[in-house]
Parts: sequence; C-alpha cells; structure tokens
Amino acid sequence: MLFSILRIGVLELPAWLRVKKAICNRIAVKVPWTKLKSQPVQLFIDEIRVEVELSSNQSVICDSNPLSAFGDSSYGFANRVAEGMSLYVSSVEINFDSGVFRGSLTLSRLAVESRSPSWQPVSDLRYTRITDPATSKLLMFKMVTWHLLRIEASAQANSSRNVINAPLRLITSSGKSRICVKKSTNDGSVLSGRIQIILDEILWIATLPQVRSAIAFYDHIMNIIKAAPRKVPTLQMQPVNKSSSSNPVSNVFRSFDFDWTSYHVYVGKIDLHLCDDNQTSDDYPEDWDIICGALQVTLLRMTVDFYPASSAVADRSDWIRYDNENQCAVLVHKILQSHLRKLCTELDDNSQTRIVDLWPELMSQNCVIRMYDVIVQCVTDMNSKKETLFNLFMSDRKSNPTVRSDSPLFHLEFASFYHPGLPSNITHLLLGPFFFLFDQRTIRWLLFVISDIKHALQISNAMPEVVKLPKTYFWINLLMPKIIVPLRKPVVPDMRFARRIVLSMSNLLATNCEAFSGDESDSFFKSISPSIIDFIDSVNLLVSKDNLKEFIFQLNQNSFDGIDQGERIWLNTSPLWIGTDFGEETLCTPLLADVAFHALFSIKPMKLSVAVQPICRIRIAVDHFQFLQIMRLTSSISAFVDQLIRDQNCFSTNLSNGNNVAIEMVCFLEESEINIILPNHPIPTPYDYQETMVQSPTTSSDG
Repeated sequence: MLFSILRIGVLELPAWLRVKKAICNRIAVKVPWTKLKSQPVQLFIDEIRVEVELSSNQSVICDSNPLSAFGDSSYGFANRVAEGMSLYVSSVEINFDSGVFRGSLTLSRLAVESRSPSWQPVSDLRYTRITDPATSKLLMFKMVTWHLLRIEASAQANSSRNVINAPLRLITSSGKSRICVKKSTNDGSVLSGRIQIILDEILWIATLPQVRSAIAFYDHIMNIIKAAPRKVPTLQMQPVNKSSSSNPVSNVFRSFDFDWTSYHVYVGKIDLHLCDDNQTSDDYPEDWDIICGALQVTLLRMTVDFYPASSAVADRSDWIRYDNENQCAVLVHKILQSHLRKLCTELDDNSQTRIVDLWPELMSQNCVIRMYDVIVQCVTDMNSKKETLFNLFMSDRKSNPTVRSDSPLFHLEFASFYHPGLPSNITHLLLGPFFFLFDQRTIRWLLFVISDIKHALQISNAMPEVVKLPKTYFWINLLMPKIIVPLRKPVVPDMRFARRIVLSMSNLLATNCEAFSGDESDSFFKSISPSIIDFIDSVNLLVSKDNLKEFIFQLNQNSFDGIDQGERIWLNTSPLWIGTDFGEETLCTPLLADVAFHALFSIKPMKLSVAVQPICRIRIAVDHFQFLQIMRLTSSISAFVDQLIRDQNCFSTNLSNGNNVAIEMVCFLEESEINIILPNHPIPTPYDYQETMVQSPTTSSDG
C-alpha cells in the first residue's frame, strides 16, 4: 500500500496510468564527498524495467506529496545536491498493458547531466544554475541524451481485435532533451519549466493495416482516459514580477528567464512511407492499376511548440524562435479586440468596466507547428521506374527570391482560451510558397487511402462528432501557390503544343469568420443582378431551384446569423493568372489575364453550395494549339471525374453504404473577353514536320 501511494504521490501520474512494477539492477554510485558543491553525484544503472498498466479503474488518490512529511520545506544544500545528480542507464524498457493492447518503449544509453545555460558541458555545478537574489528564484539546466528510441505496440493475441493486429513500430536515431526549470529558492517549489526534445531523424514505414491498428489503439487509449476519474487542475495566472535590479546576476537571469511552462519538439527530418500491401484485386475497381501503391512524405526541420497556459493579450516575445509580428499573432490580437468590443456592446456600464479590468487575465492554450519544407512524391507501385518519380508537392522558393530563406513553408497555430465569455478557438495556417502537381494517379490513390482511413475511424468511434466540436474560427493563407496541370502528348509530335498549364497567384485566403472574410464594406459579393433569378427559372436544373434562389438571396446579406447555414467558408484571392509553357524554365504564354475572385462555400449535410464572382472583367487569349490542348484536358478531366465516382461507389459498397452529396454552383460573370489567335501560316502536315517535342521531366505524367 505504501509503495502504491509513493508511486502515485511522488510521480504524480494521471489517474489512468499505474506503475505495477519497477526493477533496476547493478547500481553504482560515485559520490565526491569533498566537492559536493561543484561536482555531481553520479548514479550508474545497468538496466531499468518498468511495467505500466493502463486502466480506468479507481486508484489510490493521494492529496499531498507523502514525502513532504519528512523534514522541512526549505530549499537548501541537500536540494542542490539532488538537483545536480547525474544519471547513466544502459537500457530503459517500459512495458505497458491495457488488456487489449500492449507495447513497449525502449531507450538505450540514457544519460541525464547538468549543463550550462548554453547547454555546454561544465566542470563546476555552480555554472549550471542562475540565481536571482532580488526575486528569490533560480534557473537550473539539465540535458537528457539517448542513442536509440524504439516504440512498439500491438493487439493482444487473445483479443477480439486481433483481426487488426498489425504491430506498430517507430524507431528513431540519437536524440536529446533540454530541460530548464525555474524554482523558488524560498521553498524549492517549481514555478515553471521548459522542455525541448530534439531528434535528428525519424523513419516510419506504415502499411494501411498498421494505420488501422494505430487508429484502434488511439481510440482504446482515449476511452480509458475518458472513463478514468478526473483530476481537476487549478489554473491560476501567476503574477509576472520582472526584476528591475541592475545587478549583473539579475541581468543574466532575465536573459534566460521565462514566465510560462512550455514543451517543444524539434525534428531535423521525418521520412514517412505509406504503403498498401494488399496484392489482391478483389477490393479494387476493375480498372485499378495501382497494385501495392506507396507514397513518400518528407518533412524537413519540423518544430512543435506547446504552451499549456499563457497570457492571451500579452505579446509573444518570450516564445522560442517566434516572430511576434507574424500574421498569426497579429490576427489573434485583432480577434480578441473585436471580441472584447462585442462583449462591451452587450453589457451595461458596470459590467463593461469589470470585463475590461479582467481582460488582461485572459489565458490561452497555444500550439504552434512549423515545417521548413514538405516534400510529397507521387504514388509509385511495383512497376514504377526511377525516371518516372516526380514531386506532387514541395516548396517553390527558387521562383520567389523575395521570400526569406529561413521562413517556414508550413506554419500552423491553434489557440483556445480560458475565460468567462471566452472567444472561440482560433486556427491559423500559413502555407507557401509551394507548387502542386495535378497528378491524376496519385489523387486517385489518395482518395482510396482516405476512404479506408475514414472507414477505420468510423468503426473505432475515433472520429469526433461535429455537434460536439467547439466553435473554431480558422484562417488559411496560401502564399504564392502554383498549380501545375500536365497536358497530354499530342498524337502528332509538335513543339507548338504546350506541355503544362500553370495557375499562379500571390495570395489565397479562406476563412469561416465573416467579419474577416474580405474588404467589402456592404457585402462580400458585389451587387448581384436580379436577372439571375429569371435565368434560373427559365432553365432546367438537376438541383432544387427554390434552394438555389434562397442561397443567392442570402449572398448580399451582411450577416447570416439566425440562418440554418451549416458551415460557410469565404474565399478571397489575389489576382490569378493562368498560362501555358513547355516545362520548367521555359517562357510562359498568358492564357487568362490577371483577375481576382471571391467565392463562398456553404456546406450542409448532403449538400454543397458554391458561389463564385470575378472582381473584374475576364480576359482570355487562346491560340489554336492551346485550344486543342484545353479541349483534350477537358475531356481527360471529365473521364477522371467519372472514374473517381466509380471508385467511390466501389469503396462505398465494400465498406458501407455511401450517400452522394448534391453540389450546386453559381458563377456571377458580368463581362468576359475571349481572343482567339489564329496561325498566320499553314499548319504543317505530319509528313512535313518531323521534329519531336521538347521533353520535360516535370510533365511526363499524363494529365
């Protein structure tokens, strides 16, 4: 019983996690008795084995730390000796068992050492702490290193879920963790901490059965956590007392000080390989030609920063490697100010004063995910050759020299708030510059994978219900995106036939927040002509005319409050231009002149309504060869859409009964200009013109 209390009270484990057994052997301790102030106590352990149980059953609850009964709570010499201890373990193995799943986590050659504030080895422990006498606080620095990390999980052999028993394995190379702790020198209490995990490279090769096993494992763990008794934490805003002393020691302390606990993960490179190991053709459509498909995704310099509790209205200057003036930080500040003004308009004078006084105490939980580059290769199979490998998605910095070389390609932020009358959650994504290759084969395979994963989520109940999701405002900014559409080779080789259609723009914004959807003061859309209603009445449509007319009537309204609207997404683009070329580093021939667009997507169950409006006149210039290629592309896309519909029907039949979504689209086009350019000389016949087309490695894939 005492051992159980010690494990729960000292380790402060969550209620659903219990340590059943912990064994270590061959312990050696090296104590420098005459130099305890400057030299660490070294503890050497050959092997540590821990057995952990995941269960939702009620465990022994300990309200206070049982070790607090021994001695006083002052911070003294014994505490500093314990904090400066170094630990070296040859092998650490943690086995967990939940009754349905079991697995292990293994670390080899684990070392825990004290380091300097710049994370360098030191010869004196006094250089691993910074104490500020003015505030009675200290900072201590620890580094944890290991040579190999292996994580495995699988279903129990006698479990009813053994049909998905595809073992999960994740192996990483050497890594390290930097830990900085701020404590009080009065009683030794921990005020805040900062943990940074740094990994060089992660390689994960996963098959679809393994992905399904991972989903089932995640669902099982979440069910245990939900069923376990909850420990309600007390979240209090700590007063930030910055030292104003000119003491040199205080100045050094302030340069490394931080106010809030945070967790950080840095990975130099992540290689993900998603494979379909099913070699039978029974589960695929008749014309399926991607047997044992595989997709490789490479993530370069990925960082994940998590701040459990921080001041929402304060600046982010103390966040690690964070630009306080980026679009995400500026947008969050605007949203909070807008929400405060909205609250004040709905309250009386006394309540307004009270909410304004309490507003600086607004707390937020933030997660920031950044990646320097993302490389997605087109799908391959057993018959793919090396020269046919192309990138489906990657950064495009070389064509945009104005972009900072150190800026991340992918920047995603999540923010939620703690406060009465709290604002909605905020999600902001910055992505770009990048290019995307419209590869039909890869898109077809990805839709199959998404359908398979969606079915696994539905079976395991891991997919959250939409009605239970909190309201979240999102902004998606695509910076300098480029979409490349390969064109089919002409029947007769001719250098004048373009090889690609390239769509480019400077910026694209998508958001579900109406107040920040665009710059129009009265309406997101310009004035819509009433004749559009007469036109709808005069034509035959596959969708309901009344619903379509109601959708159009609502477009000019300033607000959609009170309307059963589902989810509305506003889309705003900078001037878009479209051209054709003959491959990389070739001259682009304009096809569509610069024109910006506004669009609105209304998403309801089993229905999608789309409204599009160009901001200015559309001008198109097309010659004979571009026209032929566009007609071939139109025919190819039409056949591709029919193919995707047949695939979806096949997968829906194999998995579950799928329901088709009705799609209605309306485009408000006031004026357009089309220029057809005819050749000024006779078109050569196949017998007169024998030159071959210019080959481009980017466009060898058929459109």
